[in-house]
Amino acid sequence: MSKKSSDIEDLYMNTTLSSNMEDYIETIEVLSTKNKIVRVKDIAGMLNIKMPSVTAALNKLKDMNLIDYEKYGYIELTEEGKYLAQKIYHRHTCLTEFFQTVMKIDSVEAEHVACRMEHEISAEACGKIHRFLEFFRGEESRGMEWTRRLNKCLVK
Repeated sequence: MSKKSSDIEDLYMNTTLSSNMEDYIETIEVLSTKNKIVRVKDIAGMLNIKMPSVTAALNKLKDMNLIDYEKYGYIELTEEGKYLAQKIYHRHTCLTEFFQTVMKIDSVEAEHVACRMEHEISAEACGKIHRFLEFFRGEESRGMEWTRRLNKCLVK
C-alpha cells in the first residue's frame, strides 16, 4: 500500500457519482473479478435489491459510458468505469483495513461501516487514513509499545 503522496490523493479522489451508482460500479468490479460474466441477477443478489432497479441503474451507467450493457446481456465496465471502480474499491478496502487493523472491529462490522463511510469521506481524509495505516503497520512490526497499548485499549 506504499505510494507517493500525489498518487494517494489521486487514488482516493471522490467521484461525481451518487453513492448508489458507486455501489453498482463497485459491485460490478467485485463480481467481474469473481466471475467472467456479470448479469443483472448477480448484481441484484449481491446488493439485495430487485432486478428492475438494477436495470434502471445500469441504463444510467451506460448513458454515462461507464459500462457496456445490452438488455438481457452481460455487463462489463468500460475503461472509465474500471478506473472509477478501482477508486471506490480502494476507499472501501482502506477503510475496512483501518477499522479491522487499527480499531480492532470484527471483519463483518468493519465491512458495514466502511461501506457506509466510503461515499462520504473526503479524498484528503482517506489519504490520511491510508498514511496512518502504513505508519501503524510499520510501528507495530517494530514492536513499538504504543501500538500494544492501543491494541489493548481497543480490545475488550
